[in-house]
Amino acid sequence: FQYFPDIRMRCAIHSASSGSVMVIPRENKLVRLYIQLTTTENAAEGGAAKADRSKISPETILASAQKIMAPYKITYRKLDWWTAYQIGQRVGTSFSAHERVFLAGDAVHTHSPKAGQGMNVSMQDTFNLAWKVASVVKGTSSRSILKTYQSERRRIAQDLIDFDHRFSRLFSGRPAKDVMDAEGISMEEFKDAFVKGNMFASGIAVDYGASSIVAKAGDTTDQGDGTDVSASSKFRVQSTQSLAPGIPVGKRMPSVKVLNHSDARPWHFQELLPSNGRWRIVFFVGDISKASERQRADNVGKAIDHEASFLRQYTPANARHDLVFEILAVHCAPRASTTIFDFHLVFRPFDEVDGWDYGKIFVDEESYHEGHGRMYETFEIDKEAGCAVVIRPDQYVSYVGAVDDIKSINKFFAGFMIPAREKYLAMLDAPELEANSNGAVELANGDAKKTATVAATTAL
Repeated sequence: FQYFPDIRMRCAIHSASSGSVMVIPRENKLVRLYIQLTTTENAAEGGAAKADRSKISPETILASAQKIMAPYKITYRKLDWWTAYQIGQRVGTSFSAHERVFLAGDAVHTHSPKAGQGMNVSMQDTFNLAWKVASVVKGTSSRSILKTYQSERRRIAQDLIDFDHRFSRLFSGRPAKDVMDAEGISMEEFKDAFVKGNMFASGIAVDYGASSIVAKAGDTTDQGDGTDVSASSKFRVQSTQSLAPGIPVGKRMPSVKVLNHSDARPWHFQELLPSNGRWRIVFFVGDISKASERQRADNVGKAIDHEASFLRQYTPANARHDLVFEILAVHCAPRASTTIFDFHLVFRPFDEVDGWDYGKIFVDEESYHEGHGRMYETFEIDKEAGCAVVIRPDQYVSYVGAVDDIKSINKFFAGFMIPAREKYLAMLDAPELEANSNGAVELANGDAKKTATVAATTAL
């Protein structure tokens, strides 16, 4: 007999009749083994089966591993850590109470520990929640966006539980002897599930449904967990996914290499999207060496710079230009054929302290040493048509539309964002409105106490 050869590779092993084991290499030459135990069950209250942990020891675990891996040998010199874990697959009925108390991670969903799903999904829960709470506290977004936490993350938890149940069944089952073996599991199906498990753990499989902050087709209750998080009809916009099939609305913004126009430094696009609470609006403006496309890009800049645009409405006066929104441009003209000064000022803002901002314009071109990202080609964006992409502060895609359709972007943000404090104060002069003692705006006639909430505007 010889020792198992792939001990430093992550792999799943199914024995013919002794169960399964997952091998996960760790740091400092440690190896973690997830081992299926088929023994020690007691009847718990209510008749449910519960593992009797008193009968589980390092010796019984090792014996199970040795049976599964036979005829290969396995033993250990030092035991760093061990535990026995009974899989419980559950998801809570509510992830929040009145959008003021929130639950995340194992507090509200449990599943198998394989692939670190508990830790990964927990962090993804709070990553989804944190920017929303921060936006509301700072007064830039209305409280309505907090409902999307349950809609988005509870649905993901439900999907994960469904997948985990299937994966656990595949992991625990014995391999099928042949195509006629109905009780055995398909190794090809298990392989596909193994790959999908990696996607769940990394977050790549996450696809958020339609809501006030995800402009995609479909019913919000069907695509979420049943919570209605749709935008009102007045502010509802529809993405044009065909303009960028490679950038799916509701999924994490994919990443390829792109060059900074000014210094030709290559960046992976995700490096340009740090988690600092800002929205990103990326304009794929095409080949601006052509007069028509350069003029279109200039018109886009003028529309963004207009007083009624989202940039001006929701950015406080005298604040840094990219405090709330970061405007990025990606073109596909030869880099040497143009300069950043061929772009409208909104794409290269000037600061009295820092000077010109050279970090907002990028080019889809080959780098000197790191190849060509082929961003337009990878994302299937037509170089003449271009497109505009709205990216949430958590790097998920909210909207894809025509590059010059600023009206739809304005409409999208009007559905949940709160105008900057200075503009709110101007509203108080309107004869039909008056400010109450709490700083909210009420109809002068007090009609049904309808209020326009502007919570936390004093933080601006």
